[in-house]
Amino acid sequence: MMKKHLLYILLFTVALGSCKKDTTEPIIGNVDERLSGTLAEYQTQLISAQFGWKGYLLTDNETPATFLFSFTDKNRTTMSADYSPAPAESSYRLKALQRPTLLFDSYSTLHLLADPTPSVLGGEVAGGYFSDFEFAFLSSSADTIKLEGTFNKSKLILVRSKSAAESAAIFTSVQNVSAVASKLRTYFKRTTIGGVECEVKLDGGAQIISFSYLDGANLKTVSSNFYVSGTTIALYNPLIIGTTTVTKLDGVGFDTASGFINASVSGTAIQIKEAIAPLKLDVTAAQRWYTQMSFNFNGCWVSDMAFHANGVDDFCNFRNVPSYSGLWYAGAAVFGGTGATEGIITFLTTNSFGSPYALSKVPFAVNAGIAKFTLNGSGGTFTGTTAVAQAMTAARSILYGGATAGSSQDWYLIPTSDDGKRYDMVRVSDAQAWISWRPR
Repeated sequence: MMKKHLLYILLFTVALGSCKKDTTEPIIGNVDERLSGTLAEYQTQLISAQFGWKGYLLTDNETPATFLFSFTDKNRTTMSADYSPAPAESSYRLKALQRPTLLFDSYSTLHLLADPTPSVLGGEVAGGYFSDFEFAFLSSSADTIKLEGTFNKSKLILVRSKSAAESAAIFTSVQNVSAVASKLRTYFKRTTIGGVECEVKLDGGAQIISFSYLDGANLKTVSSNFYVSGTTIALYNPLIIGTTTVTKLDGVGFDTASGFINASVSGTAIQIKEAIAPLKLDVTAAQRWYTQMSFNFNGCWVSDMAFHANGVDDFCNFRNVPSYSGLWYAGAAVFGGTGATEGIITFLTTNSFGSPYALSKVPFAVNAGIAKFTLNGSGGTFTGTTAVAQAMTAARSILYGGATAGSSQDWYLIPTSDDGKRYDMVRVSDAQAWISWRPR
């Protein structure tokens, strides 16, 4: 009986102890307090940059833009951009949405990229450039903050500027790297990364870098948008070449003594050199180029910049021609001809074709995947000192390699888009002249 009473007393004591209130807090703390603390840390980081933050934006339609931001503890920011360099002040907030978020909450220079009215900055109707003005934090280190747009998933990378000179140079950094690349006069440029020989193509306007290499017998091309910070080309998306992952090219510069561009990938030095032939030629491209023009693209190819030659864009100075709109290569049928392998190069103004300033019908032939253009007769008579006469005379000389009847020049046709709608035409003899074609 006594044992039974003792058992009841023990159970009562345990039950009473379990009813006591647990006053201990979870080790992780209060969620709201932690979020507030995180936001405060981000704001401290933003306002602590003495020389501001270099901002690199890539919109959802892959339009690049470069900014310089300065943040204050009064929720004010001053920003300038490569498309609007005058500093302008607006407001910002840090807020806990689904993730800690940086909101540019008043109309600013940044908002111009998202403006749905084309007349504002030339974007698409109702979409602009598909940019954002609210950005969630993805990661943060002492000198770099990575963010993502909450609506269009634009990428925004903030890099702490280390000096006033660095901040002042931000809007010329892409041009500076492009100028380094232009030191190599040839269209084709080669390097070796991780033992793999690659062709390198850097498009400073679109801010895209591409590497092409042989994967067995196939030519494989990988590309990424990039931004430039100082002498570093930083990729928005890592690229895999063989067993090497490329995230950036550091220390990009031209070595006058060697004639090479020096850089490094993951601490390993590389050299980028001139080449006069593609790593692998698409031997069907030249005929496809002509056939697509005749049957798919209203009988015409158009080039906005015309010929690049000897390191100079628009070498023939077509942009000096009043109202110049583009250079056309048109199938003979467009102008009433019947030749199956003929074409006419003419310039186009905003109002009309450039007649009588048109090259004569151009016999077109393909041999082993290489296009040949032969001068038929004089190729047009361009007399006088007018801008159009001089431009067409220069174009004739580049296309045919001479101004006398029978002069001919060989050209590679290099596809530059996956859909087969864009080609670069490159001079075979030295790869130092080329022209980019798009459909009409």
